[in-house]
Amino acid sequence: MPWTITNYPVSMKNLDTDVRDKAVDIANALLNEGYEEGRAIPIAIASAKKWGETHDTDDRATHQLHVVPHPQGWAVRRVNAERASFVFPDRDEAQQKATEMAEDEDGSVLIHDASGQIEAHIVPVHASISDDE
Repeated sequence: MPWTITNYPVSMKNLDTDVRDKAVDIANALLNEGYEEGRAIPIAIASAKKWGETHDTDDRATHQLHVVPHPQGWAVRRVNAERASFVFPDRDEAQQKATEMAEDEDGSVLIHDASGQIEAHIVPVHASISDDE
């Protein structure tokens, strides 16, 4: 059942309104990708909380990638995306791709564990001076 800004899981009731709205959007997108409610809700809440910490204050937030559990393995998702950018059979492959993308985009990567909770935050070192200089 898709959730709305007025009809959402009880576990989202104490979130700030903008974070709760983001969690609802993320949870609905995860359900559309085939996640079970029991997995979609904690992933959505963790992602929305992190989004709430960084939106409006961190330029990297627009280039933030998440490595999250997916019904077919592990997915690389952009922070505001409705669908996964890539799906891999294992987390290491997804993490490698997300790190490469973050390096190219001057972004960061949030790694989630199997339950959807944020486990690590990776900020790749970005080369500001080329090797030729």
